Amino acid sequence: ENMFAVLLHALKTIIMSWSFLAWLLVFVIQCALLGRGMFALICLSDLEQDLLNPYDLSNKLNRFVVLEYGAQISITAILLLTGNWFMGGLHLIATVFMVQLYVRKKVYIDATDAFKQLKPQKLWRGIIFGFWSLSFVISTYRLIETAIHSLLTPEGRQTAKRLFHEAAASLHGY
Repeated sequence: ENMFAVLLHALKTIIMSWSFLAWLLVFVIQCALLGRGMFALICLSDLEQDLLNPYDLSNKLNRFVVLEYGAQISITAILLLTGNWFMGGLHLIATVFMVQLYVRKKVYIDATDAFKQLKPQKLWRGIIFGFWSLSFVISTYRLIETAIHSLLTPEGRQTAKRLFHEAAASLHGY
């Protein structure tokens, strides 16, 4: 019973942290964007290998463009509104890049012109996917860091901070 109370208190502490909720939401949306990006790249590769016809490709990819942009704008807004300026700034740059593509009408695939659009589509979707992958790693790290810091005492936070910095520094050699 006492262990249950401690776990319940720890869970409440984590959930009540706005920072944790923001990173959790960013993490979930980031997972969806990664899945969407991978799906798009696979579909484009399938078209390239003649495993998918252009009409089906355009139906599959064009259907979710607005949701993809909404998710990207949501992540940017969440990060900027919660004061995560570095990640928010990076996402703002990606959002501006994506909006430029949208304004130029380069995000939608025309079934009659799909093979001409294949190379530029793969290029910009690959760039965005790479950015989303990097952002996913950082978001996962920040989510875990926020959860741990929510549970620790002030002395434990200093130890955890030193541990995180040492862990991040050790990854530099890879």
